[in-house]
Amino acid sequence: MPSFKKPNMSQFNNAVNKAKRELRQFETQSNKAINDLKRLERQAKSYQSKLRSSSMPSITSTPSLYLGNSGHLPSDYNAHETDEAKEYDVFISHASEDKADVARPLAHALEENGLAVWYDEFEMRIGDSLRRKIDKGIANSNFGIIVISRDFISKGWTNYELDGLITRSVSGEQQLLPIWHNITKKEIMDYCPSILDKIARSTTDFTVEEIADEIADVISDRKNG
Repeated sequence: MPSFKKPNMSQFNNAVNKAKRELRQFETQSNKAINDLKRLERQAKSYQSKLRSSSMPSITSTPSLYLGNSGHLPSDYNAHETDEAKEYDVFISHASEDKADVARPLAHALEENGLAVWYDEFEMRIGDSLRRKIDKGIANSNFGIIVISRDFISKGWTNYELDGLITRSVSGEQQLLPIWHNITKKEIMDYCPSILDKIARSTTDFTVEEIADEIADVISDRKNG
């Protein structure tokens, strides 16, 4: 009768541990490959956006309410001085209904592009004063992103934010970057005609990532200009 040979548990455990190490190494390499692919995808989308928008006016060419139609900065304007004095590159104004589809992915995409972003989920803490936080965010941002939708125009807080952003745009302290989301030009005209002075990007024509890439390019050009 054949005898039963007791397995070598030490060798078995060593083999298991080796397999676990190889699995962790594989997961690490896989995650790196996935992140590299996502980065390449963002770059490809950015190039597509630039090609698609080559026949469209760039956001940077948009005359502000303060500059009128000339689009020229006053001779005493110092963009570097203005930018360095602000804590945030952008302030995102949006309705809560547009958070999941536009605002949240936009905020994360802008951060991935290296921008300092004021976005309520990043900044608001329990017990904070909503008005004070918003006022501080608007005052300390170089660009104001407005996600204009039907929900946006019906909200009290978004109108409060818009008033502050337009005021700073008129004074030349800030530049507005409108994003249209599920809304028509006529609806915007009826709501606030002055916003139509600003060239916008629509989520119907561009992905959130493409819009974020273009905004990042605008801010980079201003900082380096």
